Formats: sequence, C-alpha cells, structure tokens
Amino acid sequence: MMDRNAVVLGGGGAVGIGWQTGLLTGVAEAGCDLSGADVVVGTSAGALVGAFLACGAEPSGALRALATMGQAMTADQLAQGSSALLSAMAQAGQGTGALRSIGRLATQCPMAVDEETFLGLVADLAGRPWPARFRCTATAVDTGELVVWTADSGVELHRAVAASCAAPVVLPPVTIDGRRYMDGGLLSHVNARAAADAERVVLLSCFPLDQPLAAFQTVRQEIAELRTSGIALLTVEPSPEVVALGAGGPAMMNPALAEPAFTLGRRQANIEKDRISASFR
Repeated sequence: MMDRNAVVLGGGGAVGIGWQTGLLTGVAEAGCDLSGADVVVGTSAGALVGAFLACGAEPSGALRALATMGQAMTADQLAQGSSALLSAMAQAGQGTGALRSIGRLATQCPMAVDEETFLGLVADLAGRPWPARFRCTATAVDTGELVVWTADSGVELHRAVAASCAAPVVLPPVTIDGRRYMDGGLLSHVNARAAADAERVVLLSCFPLDQPLAAFQTVRQEIAELRTSGIALLTVEPSPEVVALGAGGPAMMNPALAEPAFTLGRRQANIEKDRISASFR
C-alpha cells in the first residue's frame, strides 16, 4: 500500500548541506520532525544529509563531515569543483554517452584528494548499518546509468554516500564491488522518481527549479510525473538569500558558506513550517 511519507533531499554542495540541515533543524523545532519519514531519498549533498537523518542522528553531522572536507581541500580546488559540476550538469542532458565521457574525465584527471582520503571524510558513517528507509543515488562511471542503492543492495553506507557526493573532476569516483561511481546529481539533482512509491513527498531542492539547464528540465519532468500519478508533492526551494550566498551556483561548494546557509535555512523554516507540516503527516 502507498501509505507513507517521503523526504527527497537534493544536491547542492556545501551551501546545500548547510541550507538543508538548517531547514530540517528549524522545522523540527517547530514540531514537524522530518526524521520520521518512511522514505528518505538522498542525492549528492542530500545523500550526506539524508544518511544522518535516516540513521536517526542529528542531520548536523553532515556539517562535521563538510568541515573535514574543507580542511582537506583548498578554496581554489573547491571553486573549480563548483564550476566543473555545473559544467557536467549542463552536458549530462545530452544522454548516457555524455555521462560516460564525464566518467572518463573523472577517472583521468588528477584529484584534490585520493579515494581513501575522500572516504575518510565521511568516517562518521563508516560502520553504521544501512537504514531500511534510506535510498542513495549515484552514477555509474562506465555506463552513465543512475543507480539507486537501498538496504538490500549490500553496499556500505559511507561508500554509497561518498559516491553520491563525488563531483567529477574535483572528487574521485568511489569503487564499489569492482565498479566506480560518481555524483548522483548530474542528470537530476534530486532524482525524485526514487520516491515514486510514496503517497506524500516533501522535496528540498537546493537550487531554484526554473533554471534553464537540461538537468532542471529533467527535474521538472520528474515533478510533473509524480503529481500526475497522484502523489501529493511539495517542493521547497532556497530563499533568494541562499541563492545569492551560493552566487547562483559557482560558490555552492565552499565549506565556509555552510554555516551562514544553515542560519538562512533555519530562518526559512519559520516560513515553510506550516506548508511542510500540512504535507507531512
């Protein structure tokens, strides 16, 4: 039976992690705790936040992992990562062939950190059992296909989350069962279809949904499909202040911006709490 609530957390770099964490914290303080969702879908930054949420831990744990990443990489490397990710998202709309090309580039370029160091940045999730309600997306480097891992996939939680966050060119693809995987948010930064079996969905998009990139057209198609199927779907987009903080995209991976994004997300929760509470029951 489709009688459950789902939370979909999209990609959006460090700013997205801060904003989502602040929003979730503020909404919970207002009496609507989304950690009680029956399904949590996470993509890229949303995979990191979603893993902590689904584990029943404070989503602010994602901020600790982010701070560690900020210590391992320079500001220039992170800025290049933001630009590379936006470029990859623009190319991804050309299909799986383009995604395979992005995958080849991701495996050939020198990275700011190696794979083992990268996995160490999400060490807080290492050894945790996979929450039954958590779904995590990533893109297969060799085929360009989207994968959605669940508790039945037999994948270590921290590896899956790292793979979902592996922005091509700046962060290394992650090896799982002999294959390599990269960022799950290249074709769609939310992958809302992974929650198609829910009855009610609250979707947090770290970017405004009216952007012209092909990836955002894919997201709009997903949203239309879910609504047409009868799912009650609520989308929450970042406030203009959050968009400005991330410079519309180029500064989204800067860890120094996570704290102000958290503050803005918590503030926005006061505006969104009634809508979310009415949708999530």
